[in-house]
Amino acid sequence: LRAQGLPHEGISFAFDGRAHRIDMSELTGGKHVTVYGQTEVTLDLMQKREAAGLVTVFETSNVALHDFDGTSPFVTYDKDGLTHRIDCDFIAGCDGYHGVSRRSVPDGALKTFERQYPFGWLGVLAEVPPADHELVYAHHERGFALCSMRSPQRSRYYVQVPADERVEDWSDDRFWDELRSRLPAQIAAAVTTG
Repeated sequence: LRAQGLPHEGISFAFDGRAHRIDMSELTGGKHVTVYGQTEVTLDLMQKREAAGLVTVFETSNVALHDFDGTSPFVTYDKDGLTHRIDCDFIAGCDGYHGVSRRSVPDGALKTFERQYPFGWLGVLAEVPPADHELVYAHHERGFALCSMRSPQRSRYYVQVPADERVEDWSDDRFWDELRSRLPAQIAAAVTTG
């Protein structure tokens, strides 16, 4: 984090083709945020596990959680044609919204509160330098756009799209053109496509 984190002392909001920078460091007495990509966090955690002699299993199938809410939970999975079992003290389901953990929660144990919006996000992670040294949030008549980054060589871009939009309807060129059209000219010119 100290070696590869990207300190940000501000952010920019773009309206009507103009960027307006907010100097967070000045407003907070010198504090800043640090951008540190999920890839780097995962790499750090995996290195710590390896250094501690812990085993991590990749490329599995048929992962299933058992006795999830009981006293002897366990996980089964298939790998290399064999079924394996891991007995657990507890199961922490950290595999995301579409992961096996969420589907394994017993009926009635999960209460979901959500709000459906009439739009979605189309995001691209590209091995290109960021368009700006800090995050840019852009308001545009066709929807929001975000210029973010994971590292000095990896950028993350988002555009707001209709909720029923399909990723197959977006060519690479269409995405980059739409992103640039929602940004102030000087930032749009700095977007490197990937």
